[in-house]
Order: sequence, then C-alpha cells, then structure tokens
Amino acid sequence: MRMRLNTIVYINGEDYKVTLKINKLKAKLIAKAKKSGIYENFGQKEVLHLQDIFYTNYQANSKVRDLIDKFDSWCMNFDDRDLRG
Repeated sequence: MRMRLNTIVYINGEDYKVTLKINKLKAKLIAKAKKSGIYENFGQKEVLHLQDIFYTNYQANSKVRDLIDKFDSWCMNFDDRDLRG
C-alpha cells in the first residue's frame, strides 16, 4: 500500500529543499508509527529540527514557514487511522 504524501514542488530552491526534507520526514515518521506506534508529541522533534535549519538559513520566507506549519499540523493530527488503508 502506498501513502500519499501531498508533494508540493515550487520553482524556488529553498521551497524545494524544504518540501523534499518534509517528504522524507513524513515517510520516516509513517514507518516509525507502523513499527512502534504513535506517541504524545509525535513528530515534534522533527518539526523543531526543520525550524532550526530553515528559519535561520533562509530567513524563513512565508512559503517556508507555511510548509513547516503544515507539516507541524500533519504531525499533530496524525493518528492510527492514517496507517490503515
């Protein structure tokens, strides 16, 4: 079964880098959830890591902030029903 990761690719290089990183993290988190389950603050370490990298390196333009905020929302709303297909 394949899960859709809602890939968004912008022409701008920084947006593309953020999107690639988020898609890799989503795949990693889905695999982790399948293996060991979902826990409180699921994905927050990854969100903070993205903020540390991209908020400082790219001065966090509005698209970058929006992408990271959407990923944060995805992590907060992810539940075991998302693992079923």
